[in-house]
Amino acid sequence: MTTAQPKSYGLPTRERADIAAAMYWVDQESVNAPILIGALRSDELLLNAVSGWFKGEWALLAVTSERVLLACAGNTEKSTPGYVYEMPLQAVTGIADGDVEDGYRIAQLQDYESWTKIFVNGLTPVYVSDQRVYWVIAEMMNEKSAELEKAADGGILDEFTRYRAIREAQRAGGLDSDTATAAIARMFGVEPPERDAY
Repeated sequence: MTTAQPKSYGLPTRERADIAAAMYWVDQESVNAPILIGALRSDELLLNAVSGWFKGEWALLAVTSERVLLACAGNTEKSTPGYVYEMPLQAVTGIADGDVEDGYRIAQLQDYESWTKIFVNGLTPVYVSDQRVYWVIAEMMNEKSAELEKAADGGILDEFTRYRAIREAQRAGGLDSDTATAAIARMFGVEPPERDAY
């Protein structure tokens, strides 16, 4: 039995392909970029990075293959320290479009308990970030699907599948209305309704 090798995408640098692509629109002189890159790990991919106003400073809001990051260099004029906030993607439910306030769009980083307000420049950063979160969470769920128990649905999903097959056969012309009605009635354990013959 072999043990799985830890994945590595290489040392995080601005030249690494995923980082270069995700930070294409981030200014080369951005003081927040080195903070974000320094917070990245070799076992995660950077999927996108956008500017966001958080806690009174501009930061980079980033989605990786493992977590959501907010990276800020701080401000020496205001004596505010830099920071890197991180949230594992397993805790994130999405990034929602909020309202407009002071000319900026509000991106709501949502987790299972609350949401965090981040100001961004327009809808695109909200939608792109949320899309990346959705992709990664969907992939995580697909990877774990074999481990999950089937929901105790009382056979409703199977019945619905049979119902849809009958309706599709009727729409395609393979079953007439009376036969389809009788089949659906049998499926639900009822008698088909009496129809007047004209």
